[in-house]
Amino acid sequence: MKAHLFAASVAALVCLGGGVQAAEFHKDGMTAKEVQAWLSESGYRAEIAKDDEGDAYVKSASDGVNFEAHLYDCKKERCASMQFIAGFDMDTKLELTKINEWNSDKRYVDAFIDEESDPWFTYDLNLSPGGSREALDDDFAVWLSFLPDMKELAGW
Repeated sequence: MKAHLFAASVAALVCLGGGVQAAEFHKDGMTAKEVQAWLSESGYRAEIAKDDEGDAYVKSASDGVNFEAHLYDCKKERCASMQFIAGFDMDTKLELTKINEWNSDKRYVDAFIDEESDPWFTYDLNLSPGGSREALDDDFAVWLSFLPDMKELAGW
């Protein structure tokens, strides 16, 4: 009986134009603490750290790959964009042709090599104007879907 009442309530909301609303974020983006909470609630390690300039970012991992979520376009603590980044410290250095192949064949996640010829991967996303938990989860799923390919390119 309770299930029928719940279904009827949802149907009434949809018919009245209310629909089921996505969990929305602040119109100016997210803070490092909010990113940390979102990752933790999603079941991932999430540790706030500071870079050399004192800006907060969040360290996490999945599928054996450590990565970071850096916040950009910040006004005070709230930031309008975020970048996931992962790097691989390799014994055998990666050639530029492999990175160029990645960048010409893949969408969403970009790659570059650092001064030691180690590969790095980045994925940028907007957090403002506003956004929803569902959209953030979708962007994160895209990032996570590339981890096996990153590991393969790095020979991990």
